[in-house]
Amino acid sequence: MSGIDRRAALKPLDEADAEPRYSPLAAWCTVAILLLFSLIAVLDRQIIALLVEPIKKDLSLSDTELGLLQGFAFALFYSLAGVPIGWAVDRYSRRIIAYLGVTVWSLSAAACGLAGGFWPLFACRTMVGVGEASVTPTAVSLIGDLFPREKVGAPMGVYAAGFYVGSGLALAIGGFVVGLFAGQDSVNFPIIGPVAPWQAVLLTTGAPGILIALLAFFLKDARKAIVARADRPAPSMSALLADRGRLIAITYVGFALAAFVAYAIGAWTPAFLWRKFGLLPQEIGWTWGIVVSVSGAAGALLGGFAVDRVHRMGRHDANLIVPAIAALISWPLLTTAYFLPSPFAVLLTLGLGMGVFSMIAAGSYATWRQIAPPQFRGQITAGFTVASGLLGAGMGPVSVALVTDYVFGDEAMVGVSLAIVLSIAIPAIAILLATARPLAKHLDD
Repeated sequence: MSGIDRRAALKPLDEADAEPRYSPLAAWCTVAILLLFSLIAVLDRQIIALLVEPIKKDLSLSDTELGLLQGFAFALFYSLAGVPIGWAVDRYSRRIIAYLGVTVWSLSAAACGLAGGFWPLFACRTMVGVGEASVTPTAVSLIGDLFPREKVGAPMGVYAAGFYVGSGLALAIGGFVVGLFAGQDSVNFPIIGPVAPWQAVLLTTGAPGILIALLAFFLKDARKAIVARADRPAPSMSALLADRGRLIAITYVGFALAAFVAYAIGAWTPAFLWRKFGLLPQEIGWTWGIVVSVSGAAGALLGGFAVDRVHRMGRHDANLIVPAIAALISWPLLTTAYFLPSPFAVLLTLGLGMGVFSMIAAGSYATWRQIAPPQFRGQITAGFTVASGLLGAGMGPVSVALVTDYVFGDEAMVGVSLAIVLSIAIPAIAILLATARPLAKHLDD
């Protein structure tokens, strides 16, 4: 089948045939709920980064084991579960899928607070990954249906901001709770009894999601009903992959590397601030938490509006141009920050770098909406969930730990390890997205 024939096969599924009626109020209310889900997902996923030192001490773990808990333990089943969940998102009620996902990861996140060793904690972290695998495929599918293509960048940016706000809240809330129980050998937690302070943090932050999950039933689930025209071949996933497979593969790796960078920074910057400057967890929590929340959320929002603006200028590859430029600008800021002499200078430079780097996120989500017709959007987004889970969440934290443990053999060198890893990954993002640009030109034709 020629390229033109393949595109004809896909055309019945593309938005040009049947744009849904745009209802701003319903659409933005759904975005607000999805933002909340994203926020608590990242809170439950990332809060362990602030608890590295007490967990390491209580459970006698190495940096590599902690890297596995932060990355691979979560990412393994996050990635494996993404494929069937993406398939289900394209076929069944997205409200039910979202509800079950939030409930599973919230219960599992709270259960992490009951773990007494590496393997029980590893098992609970894998189940957090299973639940959270539902979030992005469901969100991209819903937002893609509710907004027209020229307005989709902004809501994708708002949804992406949840990652950074959630990371900041994980640090701030965790720092507050750790400070609240500082100096105590154990905390008498209701019903459960005495637990370590770090366990109390995980129990306190995980449990509320069980109730928040009920908001899933208020999502606007307006699945499109698009019927193929009689004069066109029946659409299929094979036609989609034949026409857009190379573009999908390149963008998967490029945007997964962005997740790799974000997870590496999020996992080890608190430990860096502790080890180099002697900051306490409660100090790291609110300072680093503010930096992550403000700079990351602002960048994600700005990236969404920038994608929409560049798209309206006639650039159909706006989803790739904006992130590629953002990566190049952020590169020197993020890689030099870990060599600066004071915590203020480090946080300021990281804040500026993250503000620019986080512009990439909106372009990522908008890309899956552009590449995938509605009937395949959950599966294509789930494929990215696999890539970002394995390469991003899986390898980001552990790669830094491996350099620290096996190249330097000194935990005080974690900042240098971060700089080395980022200096390789960030320019690779820009190169890959620039390579993908010519392949995206026909998508809005």
